Amino acid sequence: MSAPVLDTLRACLDDHCLLRADSVLAVAVSGGCDSMALLHGLYLLSREHGFSLHAIHVQHGLRGGDSLADEQLVRSYCEERQIPLRVHTADLGGDAALPGMETRARECRRAFFEADVRELHARALFTAHHRDDQTETVLMHLLRGAGANGLSGMKPCTYMDGWRLIRPLLDLPKAELRAAVEGWGIPYREDDTNHKPITLRNALRLQVLPLLEQLSPGCGGRIAQTATLARIDEYALSVSAQNTLRHHMLLQPGLHALAADALIWDEAVALRALRRWYELGLERAQLVSDERSLGAEDSLRLLRLLHKGPVGGTVNLPMGLKALLGQRLLHLVHQDGMPLVPAESMSFPLPGQLFRAGTNEPMMLCGWWGWDNHPLLTLSLQDADPAVPPGDACTALIPEALLPGCVLRTPEAGDRIHPLGAPGAKPLRRWLTDHKIDRPLRPVLPVVAKGSDILWIPGLCTAQALAYTPDTPCLQITIAEQPLYLPTITG
Repeated sequence: MSAPVLDTLRACLDDHCLLRADSVLAVAVSGGCDSMALLHGLYLLSREHGFSLHAIHVQHGLRGGDSLADEQLVRSYCEERQIPLRVHTADLGGDAALPGMETRARECRRAFFEADVRELHARALFTAHHRDDQTETVLMHLLRGAGANGLSGMKPCTYMDGWRLIRPLLDLPKAELRAAVEGWGIPYREDDTNHKPITLRNALRLQVLPLLEQLSPGCGGRIAQTATLARIDEYALSVSAQNTLRHHMLLQPGLHALAADALIWDEAVALRALRRWYELGLERAQLVSDERSLGAEDSLRLLRLLHKGPVGGTVNLPMGLKALLGQRLLHLVHQDGMPLVPAESMSFPLPGQLFRAGTNEPMMLCGWWGWDNHPLLTLSLQDADPAVPPGDACTALIPEALLPGCVLRTPEAGDRIHPLGAPGAKPLRRWLTDHKIDRPLRPVLPVVAKGSDILWIPGLCTAQALAYTPDTPCLQITIAEQPLYLPTITG
């Protein structure tokens, strides 16, 4: 009866290219039936293929003498087979039945596991979660109102920073693991708390699932199968959401925004993009949340804001943040309106660093980057003597005689602008307000200035000082792609 376990483990290691003598693998072992089946199966394969195997046991201190007996069993097994073992004492105190203790124990184990994996330079950590665990996890997430990601349950493999967390037994029921352990004749211990409905997981296992099996025999396996199908769908939707963020998100200092029009067509993709956008905002603001992402209610409120507005509308979010809907962008800021990351001033002389003589190669504007370093604002610069004026504010012609002292920078106090064709100048701050430029954008917009006179706001406004004059040598600057901060899409 041990064949299914060994075959499953062998196939998993082969898929991950770990059946090699130079592989270093770690395995989490509690001393229970499941983890002992995993440990022994990996031990047999290590003898066959020569990879290095290390065991890790965490002593939580929640079950008194029983916990010590678990540790001793794991020690004896590993000593007999010369498997290196690391034992950690969590000493959580209290009782296993206390609210939140299950979560505390899990987080404590994860911290020990991660530290050990890094110290061992292991390529993967294996845990013994099986199909019955998956069924319980899906039901728990369903009761909490989870979406497709939660209903996907545990992933067979989670990629960490330089290593993998692998759950190779998710397709096998617990009965297979018990049969394997008994067939091998290796010892294991039963955790008495698993037979008491002191946690939601235990109650589902002991009370709910037996009733469901009576009503619909085999439903546990089908629930786990549903998780597999949901995970396939979730992966496809998550990839689409990642691509949406890559091309439509602004992440410069002073700004954390997302193009609203990129999210109005596909609600499934939009919800995932919004959650990841919020998670990245927490990271940028260095905020630590008890929740990994937005809940369903907050996510749906964001979606309603995108679809129904109004412009200027807001939605308060956890951790003291809020979303603000601008003309084309959805902004994430602190609830007092301050940016997640303070804005940084920018100033480049023209043509200076931005100009490569004799080329028309687009230059990526410093700071204007999307997620994954995707450029979101590029400029093309060239010497020109144009025969016609620019068609819009996406191109500026700066006469050579005006160039000395011109800089590309962010707005400063006291800036003024005299728009092309207007009767006079006005403070830049007032011009931006009058044109309903999103408040979070105003401190970070790129402008071409000479002193406190604004000559050009790329895509938004050209000053009277740059009025076209025939036969005038000039520096021609063009934004290569329309930036996301434009209030409307021009044709």
